[in-house]
Amino acid sequence: MITGDSLATRLRALAARVPFDLAVRPGLDGAPGVPLPVPPAEGELLRHLGGFSVPPVEVHLTAHPRRNAPALPDLGHVVSDDGGGGLTWVDVASDGSWGQVLMQYREGGLYVQADSLAAWLDRLVSTAEELADEVDFEDGVQPYADEFWDALHPDGPDLALHPAPALHTDNTDDPVLAALARSVPDSAVLADLRGAAPGSRARFDRVCGPYRLRRAADAPVFAAVPWDWEHDRPR
Repeated sequence: MITGDSLATRLRALAARVPFDLAVRPGLDGAPGVPLPVPPAEGELLRHLGGFSVPPVEVHLTAHPRRNAPALPDLGHVVSDDGGGGLTWVDVASDGSWGQVLMQYREGGLYVQADSLAAWLDRLVSTAEELADEVDFEDGVQPYADEFWDALHPDGPDLALHPAPALHTDNTDDPVLAALARSVPDSAVLADLRGAAPGSRARFDRVCGPYRLRRAADAPVFAAVPWDWEHDRPR
């Protein structure tokens, strides 16, 4: 079982093997900085581990500086950014349950990182541990950082994108897709992330340019609404 205590123990052991500061931060009782209900499993993680850094990724499990990023859905818990525009968060359903870890990466697409926060953290720590045995630090930290970044993103399929008008009630028997399609402008495009494997990508940026995400109430189904950020309104 992946727990916050076991992850913190592994990070402390890794810190003795690498020539950089992992900046392992303690967890926080009550998860301050998380303005959302925290389920028991995720609460255990946050109580034992507040965050850490593995170049070039910095993880903040509480109070991330960009936790109110306007492009993201209303419900979501931001946990990381890569310093270059990629923002990673935990998808939170309307009932308060925490689900997939998603990243809106710098090119603008939506990327499935992991099925859960625990699985995502375990992959980060496991990748960092494996590379500590494989990478020669004689040339500094950058080769390690490059390998870590490349290994962190599993390669998966491009998900189907659906124009909103094609999913109105008469055109689909999926009530979740239909309800979200009716609630967004006809210029929006939708992607269904239910059951999507880590590495799957919704390349919204290829069809609608700058956008704002909307989430279905009952499932990880997302709409990209083309957005005029200068005037903060749909395009």
